[in-house]
Amino acid sequence: MTLEEGLELIENYKKGLHKFLELLPEQSVQLGPEMIQTLTMNSKNEIKNLESIEKALKR
Repeated sequence: MTLEEGLELIENYKKGLHKFLELLPEQSVQLGPEMIQTLTMNSKNEIKNLESIEKALKR
């Protein structure tokens, strides 16, 4: 895998996480507020981790 392919993979994963976060509130009745909060925090942390990896790869 090339650097460009890796960066593209990270970008696609981040887009997927953002879309997941957009759709998550619709699931609140089934999942409950605590689960929604946990999934939201985990997804936001994952996005931050991906951005850190991205920055490191671009150096």
